[in-house]
Amino acid sequence: MNHAAPEPAVTTAFDVVELFVGDDDGMLWLTLGFASLGEPLDVLHIVCGKTPTGILEEDALYLERTSQDLACSGEVLALAVRGNCLALTLTPEGAGALELPEHTRFTFKAQPALFSEAVGLLAQMAAVGHACIATNGGL
Repeated sequence: MNHAAPEPAVTTAFDVVELFVGDDDGMLWLTLGFASLGEPLDVLHIVCGKTPTGILEEDALYLERTSQDLACSGEVLALAVRGNCLALTLTPEGAGALELPEHTRFTFKAQPALFSEAVGLLAQMAAVGHACIATNGGL
């Protein structure tokens, strides 16, 4: 059973306007496209292997923004479906590496049809063994 961290009172929110998903080269990936302060075409890539290797560093969720300079691995405390949005909780190190707040919400107000596709891919990632991902049947 997936248990997500409690949601904080103050959370930064970004509205997802584009979504890309993939299942190739042994990887599952989800890219959220959104506008952030100073970056009208920002993205967050969420990537994991399709088959666990048993090596912690290789099996960790990898997150990257617009470049590999803004990336981290294994720093996701929780990525949970909350209503019709995604709530991301990062370690302080992960937040610093991605230049995101520790608590970020991704809404789908502009493109609500993309939400179920995102949840479906996250469910696949959770099934690979990423206990930090909680979809709670949000499909």
